[in-house]
Amino acid sequence: MNSFAEQLRPFFPYFPSSLISARCLDQIESVTQHLPEELGVGPFMFECGLDARPAADFSVAVVASRGDHAALSRPGTTVTPDAANWSRIRRYARSWADPSSALSGAVDEAWLEFDVGLTGAPCTTPSVFVRLDGTAPDLSREHVIRVARECLVLLQGRPLAARTLANLTECFALLPAGARILFVGAMLSRRSDAVRVVTSGTGLADMAGLLQQLGLRRAEEHLVRVADIARMADDLWLAMDVDAEGVGPRVGLDCYCDGDGPNGRTWAGLLDRLLDQGVCTGPKRDALLDATDMSHRTFDKRWPEGLRRMARILGPNGFDRMALYVHHIKVIAGPGERLEAKGYLCGTYR
Repeated sequence: MNSFAEQLRPFFPYFPSSLISARCLDQIESVTQHLPEELGVGPFMFECGLDARPAADFSVAVVASRGDHAALSRPGTTVTPDAANWSRIRRYARSWADPSSALSGAVDEAWLEFDVGLTGAPCTTPSVFVRLDGTAPDLSREHVIRVARECLVLLQGRPLAARTLANLTECFALLPAGARILFVGAMLSRRSDAVRVVTSGTGLADMAGLLQQLGLRRAEEHLVRVADIARMADDLWLAMDVDAEGVGPRVGLDCYCDGDGPNGRTWAGLLDRLLDQGVCTGPKRDALLDATDMSHRTFDKRWPEGLRRMARILGPNGFDRMALYVHHIKVIAGPGERLEAKGYLCGTYR
């Protein structure tokens, strides 16, 4: 059988060393080597810094509809130094796979995010981001909050602080019409009690109002710094850390572009704006724009044998290619700090 690392490795030759160094790719392989092989078909993401460092973090999807959560719950999905943390992740996966649990049917997807070389020292414990808008969109807000709470309690191994739960609940209550919370994240790799919350369906003005109501002073000052960048995107997601004190001072803006859309916004335009503002280097811009040329469109000898066998069976209309593309770009603003930008390259076998 093929390991997760064997299915990830064919993507490595298509990253220029200026984007992700060979050492960082080795570290990505090392911290993920014990993952279930089922996750190796993707999607997974390489989180690349857009400054001069050739460093990246890594994340991979766990998808319930194809049984990944059951694979994640198996003994052996762990590494010795972080056995306690992985025990909680496996316990969460078992509950998620249990048809009688509140998570079943309410959560279809979660992401394991590993700090490798971009955010900090390599860490074999991932943070876990649970998607809340998956298979059951008709669930009540109260039920979604219950699901979010149960996920976080399982992953953190303890009840949420009362004020953290109250502030998380307030996030749901304060969302404007048409907005929703997409993800809640347990930041296990950071050893933080804060909950990462990612929302969609809000413009900058609504984001500022939400942050202000959650206690972030001068929220407008955070977002005015990214206003020009935001205008170059077709869709925006807001990422914030919520704890007992309210919302943390650093906020992230996930920018999405649809070059074929009516507004014609493109990755090139967004990256050019980042370059103008000094938060992206020219080589990083060029590397991201070349991402679609980094991968083969049909299988070749670099593919693990199991994947090549599946591709041969399914033929040209089935599972026969690997893809790597720009998924989104995150801009991070904090008080008194320079803007920071990251580019997310998504890889998958199809």
